[in-house]
Amino acid sequence: MKIAIMQFSGTGNTYYISNLLRDFLSTAQSTVDLYPIEKISDPNQIISKCDLLGIGYPIYGSDIPKPVRSLIERFDNFQGKRAFVFCTQLMYSGDGAAYVAKMLIKKGFSVRQLAHFNMPNNLTDYLNFLPGFKPSVKFEKRKRRQAERFAKLILHDRKRLKGMNIFSNVLGLLQRFPFQKFEQSMYDHAIKIEANCIGCGRCVDLCPVDNLTLESGILKENNRCILCYRCINHCPVNALHTSKNHLTKHPYQGPVNGFRIDDVMKEILSERT
Repeated sequence: MKIAIMQFSGTGNTYYISNLLRDFLSTAQSTVDLYPIEKISDPNQIISKCDLLGIGYPIYGSDIPKPVRSLIERFDNFQGKRAFVFCTQLMYSGDGAAYVAKMLIKKGFSVRQLAHFNMPNNLTDYLNFLPGFKPSVKFEKRKRRQAERFAKLILHDRKRLKGMNIFSNVLGLLQRFPFQKFEQSMYDHAIKIEANCIGCGRCVDLCPVDNLTLESGILKENNRCILCYRCINHCPVNALHTSKNHLTKHPYQGPVNGFRIDDVMKEILSERT
């Protein structure tokens, strides 16, 4: 069985879970390819060549990132093609995975498994009052067990539709409605640049949508932000944030010890070539 996982990850949470799933789904009978959503040029070609499609993404106010929505809108109708959906979230999204599942069902997919993975806080400016996350062996073991259970459901084609019910849908709507109402205003020139910026270009290299550029050593914001928080959490001098009133105190460096955001970029770069 050939499995394709299309995932979007800003600060590495969804990327980490995607890799765990790839490990547990890879067997003698199954091969798994991982595709970063923001770099997929022809999703229908990938889908047509796989037996099973997975979609993974972080939750934004019980809604989904722009690149995920844009990708699914480009899908052809794949009547009966099996699919699973998983999302990463800070607390509780209600129907975070079911929301995309319904979009896939409209495209003809047979969605069999849904999962939510609670992950550490990466909104380190707005939620800067929370203590910084410290990776632990206990946390890593817990996520590996959760990913392994989900992978077994997928491999044995056991139906498990997390959040696909009226109660979860209502809870999701209560978060999604205000988020969507103010979404555009949040995206407009979202990144604020402090005077202590050193013009190192780290954020330019990391941004998945070319929102930041250096002009004569001065960092410029191009109003394309998708709120992935990758630049904010990996600025070496904490010069970037999304609100004038909230600065980053404890940058999020990844879910486990030794995690490198550059590994996410290497995966992306491999899709470019």
